[in-house]
Parts: sequence; C-alpha cells; structure tokens
Amino acid sequence: MKQPPFSWSLVWLLFSVFNPNSVRSHHILGLFVNVHRSQLLVHLAVCQALLQRGHQLTLVTTLPLENPEIEKNVTHILIPWKQPKDEDPRGSSSDLLGRLKRMFQRLEKSEELLLLPEWKSFLNRPSYLKVDLLLLGYHFNDHLLGVAAHFNCPVAIITTQQPTGFVNNFMGNPEERWYVSQPYDSHQRSGLSALIFGVWEKIVEEMARRVLQKIYSSRFPEPQYPSFQKMRKSVALALNNHHAISEGPIAPVLPNMVDIGGIVLEQRMSKSPVAMGSRPIILFSLGTRFTWKNTPEHILETFEKAFAEFSDYDIYWTYDGPNAENITTEYPYLKVSKWWPQCQLLASGKVHLFITHGGKGSLSEALYYGVPMLGLPLLGDQRANLHKMQARKWGLTLSTHNLTHFALSKAMSEILSNLDYKKAIKTASQLYRDRPQKSSDLATYWIEYIIRHNGAHNLQNPAKHLSFVEYYSLDVYLLVYGVLFLIIFILKKLNRLL
Repeated sequence: MKQPPFSWSLVWLLFSVFNPNSVRSHHILGLFVNVHRSQLLVHLAVCQALLQRGHQLTLVTTLPLENPEIEKNVTHILIPWKQPKDEDPRGSSSDLLGRLKRMFQRLEKSEELLLLPEWKSFLNRPSYLKVDLLLLGYHFNDHLLGVAAHFNCPVAIITTQQPTGFVNNFMGNPEERWYVSQPYDSHQRSGLSALIFGVWEKIVEEMARRVLQKIYSSRFPEPQYPSFQKMRKSVALALNNHHAISEGPIAPVLPNMVDIGGIVLEQRMSKSPVAMGSRPIILFSLGTRFTWKNTPEHILETFEKAFAEFSDYDIYWTYDGPNAENITTEYPYLKVSKWWPQCQLLASGKVHLFITHGGKGSLSEALYYGVPMLGLPLLGDQRANLHKMQARKWGLTLSTHNLTHFALSKAMSEILSNLDYKKAIKTASQLYRDRPQKSSDLATYWIEYIIRHNGAHNLQNPAKHLSFVEYYSLDVYLLVYGVLFLIIFILKKLNRLL
C-alpha cells in the first residue's frame, strides 16, 4: 500500500513539542479521606479537570468512587475505614461544651485510619516513590501533611467552603475578623463581637491543632520527617470551593488562595436533563448525610400536610424512609425517590422552590441556576450558610426544632408568591456566572504552576514564617508604650520635684 507523502503523526509530535500550551503529564496523589459524599464531589471535580489535562492520578479515599469517568482513568486505593459520626442533627446547637467534646473525639479517632494495614501498605508501595504533588482534601486533617513529607512533594489543599481560620493560618492569609465573618459563625458577627469571637476561635483552633500535632508526631516522627510546623508552613496552594464576588464576604486574599466555586457544576453541565412533565416543580432534599429511615412519624406528617396544599406542583422529594409507595399513592404529585439528580432538575428551569438543608454544594447549585430557597438547617455550617442566604433575600429559613406544617406551608407560599426572592437570586446568579475563567481552568493552572516551580515558594507570604509576637508586632507595641509610660512617669517625677 502506498504511504501518504505527509505524516500526520510527525505533525502532531512537532506541534506538541513547540506548542507553548502543551502540558507535561505529572503524577498527582489525591488524598480524600474522612469526607462525606458531597465533599468528595468537589475533590473529584478537580481530579476530573486534571485528567482532562492528561495528568496521571492516584486517589486514596475512604469512600468508593461512583463516577465511572474517573474510576477507569485513575489508580484507586480504597481504605476501608468507617468515619466518625457527626453530631445528632436533632441535637441542641446550644450545647457548646458537648459539641467541642465530640469535635476533639473525632479528631483523636482520625488516627485510627493510619493504623490500618491498607494505609501502611499504601505508604510502602515503591510505585509511588515519585509523586509530583499531593492534593489533599482538607477537613481539619493537618496530620496528613506527613504524606507529603513521606513522598517529598509539594502540597495543594482543596477546601469545600469559604476559607476558615485553619486555612488562613496555613497560608499566612490576613484575617480581618471584625468584618470578615467565618462560614461556621451562625450569627455572622462583625465589629467588637467578631473580635471577641475570633479570640475564642483561636483558642479552640490551637487546642485542635495540638491534637493533630500529636498524631503527626507519632506517625511521622522527627528526624525522619520534617516537623509538624514546617509541613504546615509548606502548603503551597489552597483551592476553595467559594466565589467571594457573589457569595461574599469580600476579604483580602493572597495569590495562592484561589476561588473555584462552581467547579462541580462545570463537570456536570454536559449531562442531559432528566425527563419530567410540564408542571412546575418544588425540589426537596436534606442532603446526603440525612436519612428518613428512623424519622418519627409526626415529622413525616408535618411535611405531608404542608405539601398537600401545593398540589399544583410536582414535588420531587429525596426520601429513603419506609412506606414510600403509600406516600405517592395518597399524594400522586409527590415524586418520592432515594435519589434525584438535583443538579439536572435545577437546570431545567422548572423548579420554582428548592427546600434544602443548606449544604454548601446545594446552595451553590441553587445560586448558579437562580432558584429561591427555603432552608431547614440541620448541623455544621448549614445554619450560617442559610443565615447569609436569607440576609441576601434569596429565600427564607425555618428552625427544624418544633417545625409545624402551618409554618412550613406559610413559608413556601411566601417564597412562591413573592417574586422579590426570585429576582434577588437571579441577579446574584448573574454575578456567580460572570467570570473571566472557568473554575476548572483556574484549578489546573495553579496546580501545574506549583509543580512547574517546585512548590512555588515565591507565592508564600513572609508572614507564614513569623512568630505570633512578630506577626502582631507585640514587641513593637511593648517598646512604644513602654517608652511612653516611662516618659510619663519621668515627667510626673520632675513635676513633683519642681
């Protein structure tokens, strides 16, 4: 057979060599343990963007991968570890000491993962000796920075919300606490109360960090490994599932603090919408952590009675409890399923109201598609998320304690009938979508940047390497006020003598 006079493979090779945008494939280790399904989705969205750029990934998780596109293109190591339970969703939010106790217990139990034979086998595999970057799903797991020390590679972290005090401390990012409220502060404090609350937070952070340091030191001891503090200061990049311009608050951030809010939506947009009727829709989901299996009967009746007043809508209810068939038989317009494709339903344009627990992922999806919300917070940062949502008039929030069908139906009617909520979130949606670059492109660019420049120490804030006294200039204040008081003291003595 006659060969063509021109070799397209040669053209492609030359193009790859001389193309300035060509990407060298790197081996990236993704460590996503002790996370919930909704949090894992954010981490996997970053991984999918990296796969599209041609990088080689090894993923270590404590949850199975359910995305076939990722599963078939990565080396996956599943660590069979049951995660510590969250606080009871129906527990009292005012039990501060109880919540702190549970938090420290969860931190201490996180060491159990490092004792498993599967974990030890992962660390000892020769094929992983060359790792170009550790991509750590960050959830108060500073002790896992020892993995980066083990493989001698730079670290980038992914957070699933607005940066917290822990993350700001990692990066040396300034914390203007009197006007930049924390995502888990349900009161969204400002001014003097925010400063006082910030001092309390720093005390708790320091106590939690000591627990994590103890775990690190026992599993990654010196001098075989760098110290805990040195590894914390070595974090090169923070990718935050947040979009400050539309979600707020506007705050000072360093160049290596990158907002990638909406990256999960970008990876899902290619999926086709689900089949649905022509009627308007109300979507109801309390997230992946909540289960209806042991919910008291009177709570189910509360929702059924409230929904009975909205028979003009198809109500898609994410429900995994008993007697699902009885519910749909009595109320044909209730579409009950253990799982609904939430993102595709919101994208359809037919959802007029989204009843949500207030998780960060759900709020981002509602914001992206401009759907008003009714919030029913259960735990964690959900109360704070929904407090901000209501303050921006994207919807309303109800307490889940002693919730009545009357209060529920009244709030639903208010949101559905008052177009101000839809108008406010549509305006915010335009801000959320208006960006110079896709989140996936931002994430991959900065990850590749960190690898290209061997950890990109040029991006580090010098403040990371200052002590507490130096950072807050306490020595300067002490000197200035000390001299001032000394002058006043001398002048008083002279005045008495003269």
